[in-house]
Amino acid sequence: MIKKTLKINGVERILILDKDETLAQVLRDHLLLTGCKIGCGEGHCGACNVIMNGKVTRSCIYKMSRVPDHAEITTIEGVGTLSDMHPIQVAWMAYGCAQCGFCSPGFIISAKVLLDNNPSPTREEVRDWFNKQRNLCRCTGYKPLIDATMAAAAVMRGEMTKEDLVFKQTGDSIVGTNYIRPSAAQKVTGTWDFGADDALKMPSGTLRLALTQAKVSHANILNIDTAEAESMPGVVRVITAKDIKAAGGTNKINGLVMLPKHNKTDGFERPVLCDEKIFQFGDAIAIVAADTEEHARAAAEAVKVEIEELPAYMNAMDAIAPDAAEIHRTHSLRQTVSRVLILTGTAFRIHSRLRSNLTVHVSLIFILSRTAVMVTLTKTV
Repeated sequence: MIKKTLKINGVERILILDKDETLAQVLRDHLLLTGCKIGCGEGHCGACNVIMNGKVTRSCIYKMSRVPDHAEITTIEGVGTLSDMHPIQVAWMAYGCAQCGFCSPGFIISAKVLLDNNPSPTREEVRDWFNKQRNLCRCTGYKPLIDATMAAAAVMRGEMTKEDLVFKQTGDSIVGTNYIRPSAAQKVTGTWDFGADDALKMPSGTLRLALTQAKVSHANILNIDTAEAESMPGVVRVITAKDIKAAGGTNKINGLVMLPKHNKTDGFERPVLCDEKIFQFGDAIAIVAADTEEHARAAAEAVKVEIEELPAYMNAMDAIAPDAAEIHRTHSLRQTVSRVLILTGTAFRIHSRLRSNLTVHVSLIFILSRTAVMVTLTKTV
């Protein structure tokens, strides 16, 4: 154990901790500063970015043994609050940057360091800066993020006010306007909780979940063997598709909600947990419930999935070719679009761990809404 004296968001903290803990773990687990997100856990996605001594720091890979005594650390909670937002946070709301919101704190941290050092960047400099800080976003397409940074820079230079950025409703309808997403304020201040954040605030003894995820983009599943995982320390239950069905669930979710209402199928082609096929990299195959996150993750890796790998289409033209393999076992307009879904497998290579954090909670909701699994997720199983 080591002792560290740090100034975090302007407050001096004296901490006793393990030297091998990461800065992100200390901020989240010890101080509950959950605006610092852990996405990939490998320093590739920027969700964990904080400011340390004026520099952007990827906290998920920065060991506490490297953090100097009396370091000044700023997290998203120290940038601005719900009642007193920084111009960057306001711009993030105004330009629709906070969609799912998971990446927003890391982007805002990066943007703040940029504008503190370069108050008049070009769009190219903003783009290159985000690339350098490894900030990734799966929602916006990046253009709104650059727009917001440029607008915030104008406010910080005194050329406009924060209020100038905010949409002002004049009629009875907000359709087609720049009305700000109701959840945006919490997302840009780091106060919007995701599944991994909720887990830190659960009562003592609450089971932790981890996913066994697909490591290929397209395959038939021949067998799922959970025996080794079930015997590992701390494991209470390993849930697969057969458990959902045994509890009366369908194991189906509407994975194609964006398609028109007049399509010929009901849309429930996608499983909650894959049992016959893998449709994209990162697909959920099993959920492990254990006493700690470490035990859950170790057991999830021990689930053995025997597969027959199938062609993976990485561009739209190959996906819709006449001889392309069928993805979903349907015969309708959906089939053509379903093939394109496998394209998302490339994104999941980067975000597979991020998806773990976000999807464990969501998958469980799907399960609980369709089955009686809630009763079994206790230590009396």
